[in-house]
Amino acid sequence: MKPLSCCLIFMGCVGTLMGAGSSIGVVKSIGDFQVDGSTIRGNSTLFEGNLVQTTAARSTVQLGEAQITLLPNSSAKVYRDHTVLESGSELMRNGETNMIEAATLKIASSSKDGVVLVALGGPNNVKVFATTGAAQVRTAGGMLLASLSPGMGLAFAPQAGAATSMQMKGVEESSGGKFYLTDVTSKTKVELRGTDLGKFAGKSVQVTGSVILGAAATGGASQVVQVTKIEQLSSERAKAAGLPVGAAAGGAAAGGAAAGGAAAAGGAAAAAGAAAAGTTILGVGVATAVVVGGAAAAGITVAGLAVAHDLPGQSQ
Repeated sequence: MKPLSCCLIFMGCVGTLMGAGSSIGVVKSIGDFQVDGSTIRGNSTLFEGNLVQTTAARSTVQLGEAQITLLPNSSAKVYRDHTVLESGSELMRNGETNMIEAATLKIASSSKDGVVLVALGGPNNVKVFATTGAAQVRTAGGMLLASLSPGMGLAFAPQAGAATSMQMKGVEESSGGKFYLTDVTSKTKVELRGTDLGKFAGKSVQVTGSVILGAAATGGASQVVQVTKIEQLSSERAKAAGLPVGAAAGGAAAGGAAAGGAAAAGGAAAAAGAAAAGTTILGVGVATAVVVGGAAAAGITVAGLAVAHDLPGQSQ
């Protein structure tokens, strides 16, 4: 082989190895932690796909501008633009361009200086707290599940199957001949399609249906829902859900209006079974977890820590 050819091949190999082994960030801790099973104390350089595991102390991961804190007894795989939380809890600050994956969910801050806390209690138990700034939670396919305002916390229970099922509560809105609903729990806005929707405009209702995949939503809605059942809530149910009592029925819930075909009805049945708290978005049960911020935050404890006193950017 000619010397020039050997030189070019060697340089190409070196370049490949350097590209494959380039650092993506650093991790540091005041205690012991593990990177890919090796125990380390102090700090360590991180590479794409490293598994970081904490023990009794927290570890801080710096990925560009994003700062991620793994709380004690937590583990996460670290990548340049996201982390995959495998157990425990993690905080992400300045993570507008980064994302936390937990179970089947994708969580991201909506603001540059936002702080998001994600606690994983199992494959069907994910809690998300928007401690500073807003945050969004999406499915693995990128569809919007919930929009969290600052100080808001939600618990998610991903279910097997029924990936388009919806069961939501809110006040039905009417605009330009179209109908919309913003779920009182997840703050997700959807466009409603079906029959007899007009008579529920301005009323507190519960809607059951399925997302029409590929349909273009209007009016700022994230999805289009084919309604299979809609019922006006009684005053008691509306009050319990945090909805206007004046827009609710005085006695028992009003009769439901049927809409859609057999396929949508199947999704609706799955939604009803999955919604422990009356809200199911894309097959994921959604419930209020806790209000973060102010005096209420003092009651939050994750991994034995009073989180309200440990969050970056939050005062006691």
